[in-house]
Amino acid sequence: MVCVASEQTIRRTLVPTGRWAPLLALLLLLAELGQIFGYHIRHIEEEPSHQLQQDLMDFIDLVPFEDVQRLMQYYYHYDVEVESAFDYVSSEDYTQIRLDIVSLGEVRSFRRYLDSIGFSVEKVWTELNKRFDADDIFAEPDESVRMLNLTTRGLNGLVDDILALLPQDEIILLFFDKLETSNDFSFFFEQIGSGEFENVLNTLQSSQQLRILLWRLQRHGFDIPGWIQLVQKYFSFSSF
Repeated sequence: MVCVASEQTIRRTLVPTGRWAPLLALLLLLAELGQIFGYHIRHIEEEPSHQLQQDLMDFIDLVPFEDVQRLMQYYYHYDVEVESAFDYVSSEDYTQIRLDIVSLGEVRSFRRYLDSIGFSVEKVWTELNKRFDADDIFAEPDESVRMLNLTTRGLNGLVDDILALLPQDEIILLFFDKLETSNDFSFFFEQIGSGEFENVLNTLQSSQQLRILLWRLQRHGFDIPGWIQLVQKYFSFSSF
């Protein structure tokens, strides 16, 4: 059932603005779609059978990974900012920051909560790695890559161009289909709209240590908060 959201409901965001952890990207996308249309999900009285993983894989399957990989390869070879940022990922400094982030108590608590509602970060990343070969980004571009002939715009431009490759209409249709047909997905979406999720998220966002670590990444071009805003903007009314 699709309902028109009240002004108060629209303003009450599931994921408030602030400093973001990379872990929030998929959750933001799902929450944003629900807010756009004021969608009221059916309440599930019992916990589902925890088959949420397959529901999430159905979304991931919509991503044109070959096109994304070709685009990233082009940016790496023809954009100095992207080349520098990608090379930084292999540095000891980046590795230490990543370890520091995942070791934070607030991040561990957030991941435990996600696990409790059926969202396994490890499984999602494993499936993504099966579909995407990052090593190919650094290979010399072939003719199909060189012929893209794009005007590159740094890391933010790369994120923007990746979003443009996503099948927006198909993602939205699948979102509503999952809400109607999957108890697991409905339960999950209900949980990320709960007060408990909001409390866990607020604790994460209030972490001064996390903000410092994300700021250190931002100095090397990894503007996580800005990228989340790009995702939010892409799935907004202005896109339709």
